[in-house]
This record gives sequence, structure tokens and C-alpha cells, in this order.
Amino acid sequence: MRIEKIAILKFVDHWVGGPICIILVLLYRLTHPFYRTHLHVPSKDLPPKKIMIMKFIGIGSITLASSMIINIRNKYKDTKIYFLTFRDNKEILDILSLADKVLIIDYRNPFLLLKTIIGSLLFCYKERIDIVLDIEFYSKFSTIMSFLSGARWRVGFYLARYWRNSLINIPIYFNNSRHILEIYSMFSKALLVDNQNLYPKEIKISDQEKTELLTILKEYNILDLNKFIAFNIHASDLALCRRWPLKHFVSLIELFFSENKDINIILTGAKREVSYSQEFLEILPQQYRQRVINLTGKLALKQFLTLLAHIPLFVTNDTGPFHLAKAVGARTISLWGPGSIDLYGPFGKEKEVQDVIYKRYSCSPCLYVYRTNAGYFCEGKAPCMEEIQPEEVLDLMRQRLNQRIS
Repeated sequence: MRIEKIAILKFVDHWVGGPICIILVLLYRLTHPFYRTHLHVPSKDLPPKKIMIMKFIGIGSITLASSMIINIRNKYKDTKIYFLTFRDNKEILDILSLADKVLIIDYRNPFLLLKTIIGSLLFCYKERIDIVLDIEFYSKFSTIMSFLSGARWRVGFYLARYWRNSLINIPIYFNNSRHILEIYSMFSKALLVDNQNLYPKEIKISDQEKTELLTILKEYNILDLNKFIAFNIHASDLALCRRWPLKHFVSLIELFFSENKDINIILTGAKREVSYSQEFLEILPQQYRQRVINLTGKLALKQFLTLLAHIPLFVTNDTGPFHLAKAVGARTISLWGPGSIDLYGPFGKEKEVQDVIYKRYSCSPCLYVYRTNAGYFCEGKAPCMEEIQPEEVLDLMRQRLNQRIS
């Protein structure tokens, strides 16, 4: 159901958002014949009183954007910062505590969508937003929202399209040869923020939160988190081809359990991913099922983060939970194919505790190509993921677990 909603959102963004953008461009050009762009917000308009940040899709991307927001806050301490996003992302924003207020767009039905859009725009007019940072990737919806916010300065990614360039007035270069943390830093630089710390905000887990989690996990006979590692077999609906084949996860578990008699596996995932986890368990040989604890859809986000912070190892596809694991300091092994480790992988000192496996096919990455769906060049078969063998993942797991023991 969620995949269908994502497809509908993409369809509406392109076919409805496109004409709206063109109409807005024509009206704007008629009323602003001497329109021009700037490379940064003019000093006379700094410090800003109120900033609205817009990011609608990607819990991992929002987590990574935390460094940019913190850098802006550190320079402009009296500036109010608001965040506009989809309803799904509110929980991570509450945990990160990045904004003075989080506004949500609720797309569960057309009525709620229209209501929350109008409500968000009325909020912008009432508050008189000075600057909008549109950190979404070339979305017509976010472009429209930033333009209609009434903000004088609209900062967004540059794209050589008429509908885009005329509705933002401070373009940011999406340099995909750089890490996304460096790219996000260009937004704060556009506000004349220097001396930036690029690392995302660390999510702290309290002893009380650990105690509360262990109380919940007793129901599943999980008493000592050091005796468990976690697997995330899922990937965001935006690019399901990022999923490592289930048969490989099955083989990995068979190999791992043959070597490790006292370490079991926790299967993680969101509520919408319950059916995929069940599909995986059904093809897992019966003798291994009792050693795989399925917690898909059973933990709140903060409980999931607490789990990641206290297990020895997290094996995951390239998707949002990978970035959440980094934020709590978990050791990870992540599997990549359609995505780019150069753009979204471990950054700087993170590489010391974050391992990646990436085959770097000639068509990889295909996830960040504008107007091309991920997996387009292989018809969604993702040989870049298929080629990753269970034995090489096991070898890395063995190394990391042995390092921990020694």
C-alpha cells in the first residue's frame, strides 16, 4: 500500500506539480522582469529572524542534515528554525530536537493533504519567514511550497530547468562527487556560516531508555543484548532494488549460526515491512527460526535506536536505518549497489567503525540520477546487489566480532 502511495506522490509531483510550477514562473517573471539569482543571502538580510527548512522524504537524509541545522543555530542563536516535512518523519525530528517547531504534511488522504498544505502556508505567512532552505532533491512540490511560503530568499538545489531556476533565487550546486554532508554544508554557507562541523548530531541514549527497552525485550526472551546482532533486510520504498536478495540473507544466517552457537539474530524493520520479514522467515530453514527474533514493527523509533546503541553489530542494506545506526554510534556492515558510498556512505572518521561492501558496477550508482528511476538500467534486477556473496559478509562479521572480544 505504501509503495502505491509513493508512486502516486511521484506521479502527482511530476504531472500536477509541473504545470503549477510553469504557471508560477510565468506570473513571477511578469511581475519581476529584472529577476536574478544570488550566490548567498545578502549581508543586509542577516541574521534572519525565521528560517523554514523543507525535507519531505528520507529519514536518513534528515538525520544527516542535522549538522547543517546545528551550524546555522550556532551562528544565529536568536533565529527561529522551523521544519516542514511529511508526517512519517516527525518522530525523528522530535528525537533530534533540531527545530523550534515541526510542521507536517499529511498525505494519508486528499483532504488531509490539502488541509495541511494550506495550514503550513498560512503559518509561513503569519510568521513572515525570511529564508526557506529547500533541501529536497528537485521536487516540484517542495519548490512550490518554498515559493508560496512568501520567503524573500529561497535556497534550493540548482537544476537547469525553467520551472526550477525561476522559483529559487539562491541556487546550490548538487555536486554528487562530494559527500552529502559537504553538499548540505553549502546551504549554511549560503547564509554565510563558516567553520562548520560536518558530522551529524549524535543521538544520546540514556540508561533509563536502555532499562525500558530490556523490559520490553524480556517478552522475547532477550536478556543480554551482547548475545545478539541485528539484521535489517529492508530498504526504503523509494528504491527497493537496494535490498540484498533474501536467499543471500538466508545463506548468511546458515553460515553464521554454524560458527556461532551463543549469538542470535534480531530482525528489525518498520510496521509496513512486516510482510517482507514474514516472507524471509518462511524461506529460512526451520532449525534456524528459533534463533532469529523477529521484532519487525514491534519497536518505536526510540526503542529501535536504543537497540542499535547496545548491540555488537548491525548488518543492513543501504537505507535510512544505516544512518540512524551511525547516529547512535553502532558498528555497521552495510551493503551497497544502486546507492553511492561516496555520496551517502561513511564520512571521515566514521569509516573507522562502519564497513561497506560495494561492487561498484559501471552503472552504479543509479539512485541519484535526475529523472531516472533506480534500477532502470538493469530492469530492477540489481546484479550489483546479487553479486555480494554471503561469505564475504560473514568474513567481515567474523572480523568485527572477534575485534570486540579481543
